[in-house]
Amino acid sequence: MRLVLDAMGGDHAPDAVVDGGVLFARAYPGHELVLVGDATRVRPVLERAGAPANVHLHHASEVVEMDDPATAAFRRKRDSSIRVGFELVRQGEASALVSAGNSGAVMAGGMWTLGRIPGVERPAIAALFPALKGEGRCLLLDAGANVDCRPSHLAQFAVLGEAYSRTRLGVKRPRVAVLSNGEEESKGTQLTREASALLRRSDLEFVGYVEGKDLFSGDVEVVVTDGFTGNIVLKTSEGVGMGITGLLRSAIEKRGGLPEKLGALLLKPTLAGLRRVMDYAEYGGAPLLGLQGVGIVAHGRSSPRAIHNALVTALQHVRAGVQEELTRCIANAAAWLPPHQRGRKADGDDGND
Repeated sequence: MRLVLDAMGGDHAPDAVVDGGVLFARAYPGHELVLVGDATRVRPVLERAGAPANVHLHHASEVVEMDDPATAAFRRKRDSSIRVGFELVRQGEASALVSAGNSGAVMAGGMWTLGRIPGVERPAIAALFPALKGEGRCLLLDAGANVDCRPSHLAQFAVLGEAYSRTRLGVKRPRVAVLSNGEEESKGTQLTREASALLRRSDLEFVGYVEGKDLFSGDVEVVVTDGFTGNIVLKTSEGVGMGITGLLRSAIEKRGGLPEKLGALLLKPTLAGLRRVMDYAEYGGAPLLGLQGVGIVAHGRSSPRAIHNALVTALQHVRAGVQEELTRCIANAAAWLPPHQRGRKADGDDGND
């Protein structure tokens, strides 16, 4: 299999991205990795890292910066690493693209270059959360690709998320819910109420509304919301994870006694395990579901380990046959989903990841 990695995407590109790509290439010598980016900047990093023979460099002269307006930059910068990378996927020269760059540009690039699965109005970023029980994982979508959504979008996200959870995560019968400010049917907004009405007509295991805390409870495996809310939930959860570790360390240092130090020493393996569970780098990247091809969005601050894991996510996505199942499920959902609505389009996310 051949994967494409956007060497210019992310806050620490190209160094951290190239190092992560080399880690992956060494761990998976049976597959090829194509680094797309400015050869004058990428080649010295490759040489320093001692890249193996299954790593290749494909030159792209332009970069979509993190603060660029996503759609405009993608259209204007025709030789950007994101656009060139997606072209390689479209032409069948690669199976998937991974980028830690401007998430809005990755979204725009995927839609413009690969197109959408028939029946999908808007692709969604699917972010994975740890859960306390059940399957131990919960999928949230959309996590930032679409700020303004319609009820049909959320219903489509539910179909995509349920298919991904079954095919890629191995959940036999994923429970699906809509994120709201309470579990009662009277809560929520017009968007959530109309989306729930659609999902009640589906053949999904729809359980109604859940609150933010239920992302971690294990009571559901798929939660859908608009990208504005989803991105706030994602970033808040990241902050909570870092905050807990920092507060514990601060409390131990403030007390400074022998019992606290001994307790910290005994808890060190447990806290390290907790940090791994909550660390985005362990999950690597979030798939952009709904494209006619595989696009993985990695965190803008990705380390080499995070890039490595994002590439593993892409590899497993292709191996599991996720794309075929997404296409099949969306086609079957036409029986209860409304036809595509014409007129006002939902806005994409032109912000930074």
